[in-house]
Amino acid sequence: MGKQLKINELKRVVNVDKFSQYANILKDADNSDDRQIDSILNELALKTPSRDVLMKTKLGFILKEISKRPNLSKKTREKALSLRTKWKEFHKRLLLAPKYDVKCDKPTTESRQRAREELTKYFIKTNSADSKTALFDSNHEEHISLISDLEFTIFQQNDKLVNNKYFNLIRKCINILSQNSKLRNDLLNLNIKIEDPVITY
Repeated sequence: MGKQLKINELKRVVNVDKFSQYANILKDADNSDDRQIDSILNELALKTPSRDVLMKTKLGFILKEISKRPNLSKKTREKALSLRTKWKEFHKRLLLAPKYDVKCDKPTTESRQRAREELTKYFIKTNSADSKTALFDSNHEEHISLISDLEFTIFQQNDKLVNNKYFNLIRKCINILSQNSKLRNDLLNLNIKIEDPVITY
C-alpha cells in the first residue's frame, strides 16, 4: 500500500501566504541571485495553484518577466517560462473540460445559440492589428469553449431562464468588454475567470 499524502502535500493545495512571499522575492528585477530564484522555482513547481491564487499573487506575470531578465542565467529564465507554461496549460485543460449543461427545449436552445453568435461577433469585430490586443479565433477550440462558458455563466446567473433579462445580460457583458480592452484581453488570455465580466461588473 502506497504512502498516504498529507493535505499540504497535494499539488492543488497551496499556502497562499507562502506563494505571496515567493512572489515578493521574485518580482524584484534587481535580484540576480540565480541560486535563490532557482530554489524558489523548484518549490513552486511542486504545486499547481488555482487561477485565483495566480491572479492574487501575479506569479504568472512575474514568471514571464523573469524569463526576459538579462541579469539571470539562461537556465533560470527557461525554468521560469517552462513553469508558467505548465500552469497555463493545466488551466487551459480545465477550461476545455466538458461542462454539464442543462437540456433545454428547442426555442431555448436556439435563443442561447443566437446569444453565443452575438458574443462571437463582438470578439471578431474587436480584433485588431495592435500587438497589445489579444486576437480571437472563432476556429480555435479554446475560444469556442470560452464563448460557450461565458454564455453558460450568464444563463446560470439568470436562473437558467431565457427572457428579456437574459438578453440584457448578454448585451451588458458585451458593453462592459467593449469599454474595457484590458478586461477583454485578460479574458482571452485566461488571466481572469470566465464569470468575472458577468458577476464582478
